[in-house]
Amino acid sequence: MGQTNVRNHAPRLGRAGAHVKFLAPLVGALALATTAHADVVQGSVSPANAKVLIKNAAGETVSELGAGAFQLRLPAGKFTAQCTAPSQKTQTFFSLAQPTTVNINCA
Repeated sequence: MGQTNVRNHAPRLGRAGAHVKFLAPLVGALALATTAHADVVQGSVSPANAKVLIKNAAGETVSELGAGAFQLRLPAGKFTAQCTAPSQKTQTFFSLAQPTTVNINCA
């Protein structure tokens, strides 16, 4: 009778499996880091002499804007644009989980 060569061991992951095993925690960490970042709010302030305070839900000023185009990074939530010139108008807007456009007219 001939000799039988039998190997008894656990299957190996191989090169692709090792990469997946390594990258899975990294992808999870990146997903958490992405949700922690602020959202982009962009738009414009008019007229040419306008001044605006951006306040969070607690009433704290988080940014000051002049006339023209703007782009801010704000956490998700409710905000108020309070015109200080040339009028005292207010406008409520939300920072969402995606880029948001807000045009503020203080006329």
